[in-house]
Amino acid sequence: MKNINIPVGRSDFEYIRKNDFYYVDKTGLIEELLRTIATQVTLITRPRRFGKTLGMSMMAEFFDIRKDSSVLFESLSVSKNEDLCKCWMNQHPTIFISFRNVDGDDFNDAYGMLEGTISNIFMNHVYLLESRVMHEVDKKVFLKIAERTASKSELKDSLLFLTHVMSRHYGKPVILLI
Repeated sequence: MKNINIPVGRSDFEYIRKNDFYYVDKTGLIEELLRTIATQVTLITRPRRFGKTLGMSMMAEFFDIRKDSSVLFESLSVSKNEDLCKCWMNQHPTIFISFRNVDGDDFNDAYGMLEGTISNIFMNHVYLLESRVMHEVDKKVFLKIAERTASKSELKDSLLFLTHVMSRHYGKPVILLI
């Protein structure tokens, strides 16, 4: 009998696929979301432990312009739709942020964890500091957020700021997955 590796506690699509963990193909969700072009925002609500973070991780791997994810999606449902993959797979700047680990006993603890989570997102996009479209003022704000020294108002606007910078850098709209 074949031993099945079940990814208990894992929600990283790339890790699950590269390490041959058992995976129920949910890539039909990508096709379903892209079927309605006019939609700018989609809210997916499900109970806890339903796989929302894994689903967002899967979509981030599919869309992220910095990656080549074709191997991860081999033999999955979405890969059969070649036109969709050619048009969308790894063609868009993508931000994926999960708040699943933001917690705390009080506001300050939770705020600190939120600040760390957003800082990590900025560190994942530190290459933008070398972008020719990044203004010096923007670089200072970017570094403050990455280094966790940003003001509350800078942190509050940080995701909007990052999407604007990425959109200017790539010349394309950004896909934001929260």
